[in-house]
Amino acid sequence: MHDGPEYLDRATVPLATLLDEPSLQAELASPSPGVLAADPGLAAQIRSTPVAAAIVIELEDPGQYMLPGDLLMVTGLAFADDAEHDRDYIARLRASGVSALVFGLEPVHAEIPATLLAACREANFPLIVLPPPIYFAAVTSIVNRALETERTRALEHMNTLARHLTEAVLQHRPAQRLVERLATERGSWAALRIGDELYLGGDLPQELALTEMFAEFDERLRRPRGAKGGPSTAFTTVRAGGVDYEVAAHEATPRTSRNRGVDGSAILSIGRTPRLTRIDLTALQLAANLVGLLLQLPAAQSMAVDQLLMQLLMERHGSQILGAERDRFARLLANSLGGGARTAHAVIAMRDPNVATAGDPVPAGETVASDTNWLRQLLHTPLVEHRAKQLRAFVASAPTLSELEHAGQLGWLLAVSRPHPLLELPSAMQEAEELARAALHIGTHVDGTAPPSEASWPLGAAADPAVARAAAAQWLAPILTADTVEQRGALTSWLRQHGSWDRSARELGLHRNTVRRLVGEAQVRLGRDLDDPLERARVLLALTALEAEPIPGVVPAKRPG
Repeated sequence: MHDGPEYLDRATVPLATLLDEPSLQAELASPSPGVLAADPGLAAQIRSTPVAAAIVIELEDPGQYMLPGDLLMVTGLAFADDAEHDRDYIARLRASGVSALVFGLEPVHAEIPATLLAACREANFPLIVLPPPIYFAAVTSIVNRALETERTRALEHMNTLARHLTEAVLQHRPAQRLVERLATERGSWAALRIGDELYLGGDLPQELALTEMFAEFDERLRRPRGAKGGPSTAFTTVRAGGVDYEVAAHEATPRTSRNRGVDGSAILSIGRTPRLTRIDLTALQLAANLVGLLLQLPAAQSMAVDQLLMQLLMERHGSQILGAERDRFARLLANSLGGGARTAHAVIAMRDPNVATAGDPVPAGETVASDTNWLRQLLHTPLVEHRAKQLRAFVASAPTLSELEHAGQLGWLLAVSRPHPLLELPSAMQEAEELARAALHIGTHVDGTAPPSEASWPLGAAADPAVARAAAAQWLAPILTADTVEQRGALTSWLRQHGSWDRSARELGLHRNTVRRLVGEAQVRLGRDLDDPLERARVLLALTALEAEPIPGVVPAKRPG
């Protein structure tokens, strides 16, 4: 490991900026064309060599006046065909971090001194030759223009990347989204280790020894700080699949942690071939700070408070609260849900057990506590908790079709209850629980507020009775209200009497025309063609399933006789 490329502290452009500029007519004399042809990796590394400034210094030892990333331009006043001198000269330039040597032909030398060319090729040090008509001022102008363009581009790119990284933390599976967003550039990858969990993103090489790499970063980053302070970022170079990658790693520690190396800390790394950029390093530090926010203790405390609040809402029925406290309780709930809500829906979110997300360390069908952040964002509600394999929430408005579709694309199944008064939230959650079982069975969302679908019934009847009742209740919802008891009773009798108006009328003690009217009203509400034998069978099966046990909020129909 090393302390990191010092050029990352300055804006740079690749050496290819000069090599590809037609007006300069620059020739890359070192490394030799044969070496570059045989080693494409070296060729790419040379072209990507960072250049931070172009400087002319005709001294015996210019390195002491230069910074890492500087491009040195000379006419050759210090060279006199001395092989040992030239080797030492190039060694001093490399030690100083000089990016490359630009040699201008004439007026001092008509061609590159053979000893200098040999010294550069021996060290694979970049040597660029300019023909006589080209002035160093042209090189400086081109470099400066390119650097200014790069600064503007980098600023815009960093602003966009910072926004995307922040948005990733607020989405479903924030840790996974963060590493994916961190490594979007070609040739880059990112890895985040939180405890035993490993999140990967980008073009990760298959032969990368992640275990060994993180072990080294562990030792380097978590070493006790000395008087001058330990490293906040560690650097290394790894080789995988015949390609060299520059890698930087940063420790992400919860901000409330007083000691380094606590269990809640994590290590975030980013790699790129052939080398990292300033944007990579800045993005790494920002992403590490965001990971620290995800891990910090107050977030865990807040989650515990959320679960305690949800527990109180579901264990204590509003009807048990007396007097003025009832109104105060309802008002506080309405304000929490926003918009002066008078009713609420219970929502249960579950991971589809048949859907697995690539790179996600959480097994299919499982959920983690951090998923609550994503569900809050999707449903716009603070009342969310994580329990076992479910996320449970209360919302003022049922999820929209687009929100349901978005959840489905992420591999989630949602069960949504009908609206319930704010003092009856336990009933809403009980209904959502039954709908959730149906959703898992049929593999799709079950929205108790939406028009019934063919998928919810009679397929739900193949499962256990609770699932069958929940699916049937959704399918028959239009006739399960307090003002449809007579219609539902007449429809049930008529179906059991195989469509006989007279027998149904005698069983109900009504006139046959009244039975016709009630059945007709039920048919209109359901939107079903009861002249179709299959439709009649479906409705009768659903009504029979409902009679197995009362459904919360459903008014029972009068039994004939």
